[in-house]
Amino acid sequence: MSQGSTHSDSSKTDQSYIAPDSSDLKQVGSMSIKKAKSAKQLTFIYFSIVAFSIITFHFALFDLILEDMEQITAQNRLLHDKQIVAQQLQQEFRTDFKVSPFSHVYLNYNDIPNDVGFPKDLPLDSTYEADSEKSILDDINYEYYVMRSIVQVNNQPQIIYLVHFDEIYEQSEEQTFQTQTKQLLLSFTLLCVSLWAVLQISKRLTSPLSHLTKTLAERNVQDLSPIQPPEGVATQEVLQLVQQLNQYQSKIHQLLQRERAFNRYASHELRTPLMVIKGAVSLLGQSQDPAFIDKQRVRLKDASTEMNDFVSTLLSLTREEDISVLTDRVLEEKEITEILDSHQHLLTNKEVSCQIQMQEQISLKMPETSFKILLGNLVKNAFACTDQGQITVTVNQNHISVVDSGIGLGSKPRGVEGFGLGLLIAHDICRKYGWHLELINNEQNGCTARINLHPEPEDLQS
Repeated sequence: MSQGSTHSDSSKTDQSYIAPDSSDLKQVGSMSIKKAKSAKQLTFIYFSIVAFSIITFHFALFDLILEDMEQITAQNRLLHDKQIVAQQLQQEFRTDFKVSPFSHVYLNYNDIPNDVGFPKDLPLDSTYEADSEKSILDDINYEYYVMRSIVQVNNQPQIIYLVHFDEIYEQSEEQTFQTQTKQLLLSFTLLCVSLWAVLQISKRLTSPLSHLTKTLAERNVQDLSPIQPPEGVATQEVLQLVQQLNQYQSKIHQLLQRERAFNRYASHELRTPLMVIKGAVSLLGQSQDPAFIDKQRVRLKDASTEMNDFVSTLLSLTREEDISVLTDRVLEEKEITEILDSHQHLLTNKEVSCQIQMQEQISLKMPETSFKILLGNLVKNAFACTDQGQITVTVNQNHISVVDSGIGLGSKPRGVEGFGLGLLIAHDICRKYGWHLELINNEQNGCTARINLHPEPEDLQS
């Protein structure tokens, strides 16, 4: 049961890691592009929605204001007529009479003409707009403004019904709407001109993006040079996009450089331990002496350890790692001594002495294997370039220096393969961990390889 479940899980895992075909990605991308709307289309749609909303709101507001003005005017007129009615009833009591050519007053509800839709339970002193029935002659609906109120007649309350009709209201309303129609046509024309202007602005703003898209489509895949800002109106967003694309390309370029450097470094650095392993294996079959066999076993162990250290360090150079999560460790003099001893064979038949000056105790945020490769490369170069004299490794809070009395920077040691490549590896290790390596010719003889543990920002960019 456990084997079957394991096989099922592994098959599912294998299926989940199937890489998509590039043609499928292109097909999905093209389908997404076809479904997406262009900037011009979106501009036209959004502008149309906004324009329609503005026109609708304008007409609704205009109609509401017009109705309110008619209501206020009619109410003021009826309240004024009420005062006139109160005065006239004091002089002469009648059941109905004309207050003005447009206003009638009735004391009895039943005397109100049937074509006036007067609500019987209308609140006092409240103006109401009532529609009349259609006239047989002109087939037109007239609007009346009515009010029910109370006046004092001989100190007695008297209910009155006021009816106001002014045909000028209807004519004014029609004229106002005609004027508003003209304004609407002018507004519509202005909106069309504005839409054309907005589309031109949209075209001008999006043309750099179109040009950038065309440039990227025609760009060679191997071309990782910086992208130039497109022609046209270079907006801040376009410039930021170009900047981010260039930064992204720079990261890709650095990744490719690290991968190529890994291949170059690995082919060089692993060659020596592989030759040692090959030689030790061939020698093991030539002698049965236990001491000789132990010696070859030690050589195999040291070579395999060296290979493991090289591979770990070189792989770390190709990966993006968070250096801040590394823990500090104290650099001991013993660690430096072991690095010097591992390369003592380069000083065979040479009158060269080595010394270590631990001026201060320091802490490093770097794996021991990486530091071994870093300092080992500097020591190897110093040993190879020095035939006589002294090599000094100095350690303090700011620097780790390897000072030799050899041939200096102007010459290359004879018979030493990978002289420059070892320094490139050292530079890459320092760059990864935020240090800076500089090579300086001494005033007398030789040179100094100095690792700056606290470099300035401009040093890291160099």
